[in-house]
Amino acid sequence: MPGTWSISTTLRNPERIVDFLRVLSRFEGKPFNEKTQGLFFKELIRTKLYTPTGISDYYKQKFEDPEEFTDSELSDLLSQVFYENKSFNNDQELAYAMRGRTAVSNITKMGLAIAKESMGAVKITDLGKMLLKDEVDLVNVFFRYFLKWQIPNPTDKGYKDFDIVPFIAVMHVISKVNKEWKNLGHKPVGVSKEEFSLFLTTLIDYKDIKEQVSKIIEFRKEKRSLDKNAAQRYVDRRFIETAIEVFKLNLSEKKKIETKVNNLYDYGDSAIRYFRQTKLLYYRGNGRYVDLAPTRRVEIKRLLENFDGRALSFKNAEDYLRYMSDINKPALPWENMDDLKSVYENLLEQARFLQTDINNQYRDQALHQFTLSKVDLTNINDYNKEIAKLREVIKTLNNDLAILKERSLENIDLYIKKLTELATRKRSISGQDPLNLEYYTTLSLMALDDAREITPNYSVGDDNLPLFTAAGNNPDIECKYSSFSMICEVTLLRGRDQWFNEGQPIMRHLREFEERDSNKSLDNFCLFIAPNIHRDTLNTFWMSVKLGYEGKVQKIIPLTIIQYVNVLKKVKKLNEKGVRVNHKDIQNLLSNIFDKNIEAGNDSTAWLASVDEVIEQWSNSLSA
Repeated sequence: MPGTWSISTTLRNPERIVDFLRVLSRFEGKPFNEKTQGLFFKELIRTKLYTPTGISDYYKQKFEDPEEFTDSELSDLLSQVFYENKSFNNDQELAYAMRGRTAVSNITKMGLAIAKESMGAVKITDLGKMLLKDEVDLVNVFFRYFLKWQIPNPTDKGYKDFDIVPFIAVMHVISKVNKEWKNLGHKPVGVSKEEFSLFLTTLIDYKDIKEQVSKIIEFRKEKRSLDKNAAQRYVDRRFIETAIEVFKLNLSEKKKIETKVNNLYDYGDSAIRYFRQTKLLYYRGNGRYVDLAPTRRVEIKRLLENFDGRALSFKNAEDYLRYMSDINKPALPWENMDDLKSVYENLLEQARFLQTDINNQYRDQALHQFTLSKVDLTNINDYNKEIAKLREVIKTLNNDLAILKERSLENIDLYIKKLTELATRKRSISGQDPLNLEYYTTLSLMALDDAREITPNYSVGDDNLPLFTAAGNNPDIECKYSSFSMICEVTLLRGRDQWFNEGQPIMRHLREFEERDSNKSLDNFCLFIAPNIHRDTLNTFWMSVKLGYEGKVQKIIPLTIIQYVNVLKKVKKLNEKGVRVNHKDIQNLLSNIFDKNIEAGNDSTAWLASVDEVIEQWSNSLSA
């Protein structure tokens, strides 16, 4: 019997839920038996959403192409794959089916689809269809799901002693830990990732919330009383003891203990990552702690007052899944005038604090000034509109604060290191890598010069850390300078799928950005950054650079990540010599690279080959 609750680690990147759901929709109306389960898993491979291990270099390379595998290619690829599983007598079709069931698990749990053998045909729910059509915000989907996901429930067996809504219980624990820690004379910090893995994933009954709070406080006090090495030994021992107790192991089963300790860490990491998607939790302490989001203070207070973390009772699986797929349930306890007024006032306070902090720290350097006067509103709709506006104001102010902080260049070495790591990996080792590329590129652009605005289009939480990559209909990053404007598009794709996913969309994004720009007299650039520039991508951009897109030449600047890192290194060295690069210098660099297309004549490769020399000449001219 399970001793913990966990969110499936199959989908480490929550954004991939939509991609998996889209593949599942191909099987709608078919019984989700072992045959369909296996076919679903194979389809994930065909569509390149899942990469098996042990395949040949040829097929590793084929995963870089945009096209799906053909039937013959898929059959040949699968002949190279072997999943060892003694319980299935190594029957590969049964192994595929098991992986298909695992891959679909979160989709069913979230009420996006019904895909269980015991419930007949595959069905994409109304909520799932809305998500596939971009008619509902993914943040709202996660928020509603975690408000309702409970153990036990009629679709998951084997949770006899459980009685918990994990997300609600987690918020109760964090809230109470903060109060207890404050009462002891300390600043509340939420809970650490270690505490989450040890005490929250093992909380299986809402009635034990108070007990777990006490355990966290005692654990924290003990750890803080020890030196660094002793503290780490203490943490390691507590994880081993917890694994033995929770999973009913013997001290002699060292391999199993090691595996279960790793599981505890994985369960905690996955839960935090998913729960952050609701925007009710956020990181603090450089990501070491997770806490309740300050801009959602009123909403969280009402949730904790109205929900104690106990599981509801359902007649059958159909009733439960119907409840899970209803985006209007449960009713939100703050959807009334008094509470919405409190939400509005809390956000207004947060916005004023941020603006004051920026003005105090940076005086006349503030990038935006908002009129943050309290207004009297008379209906729920008006409050919701003002709340939405204030959330955007807070997002802008957080972004301004980040820009002003990054101008010191104190973090430039970190960004050089992180971007280099992303550039040199042959394949992404984390579902978060594309998001990390957008994040570190954004921060490095903030650090480069005296930009007025560097605005990433990824979704962020209260910690100003990204949740989801930028939507496909927007540039990854939008940049405004006094003398020019720019979008920045980044990708980790290396093969022909780079051209397929980035070629035409980037040219369209740049044109739409140009049309939105209020100052039509300024130059507009697109900085495209990738591990390498695929020949098809280059030649697609070349047409736009030489002949134009929809009647007008576009200034697209393709750089490898390493070339961009080289620019960062040059900026750092210049700064050490007392030369601070400004936006005009960056504009000159972009213009110099673009103008080399003239010397290249009709040869796109000659243009690309000139980039390193241009960067070197640009740097030398500034240091002269």
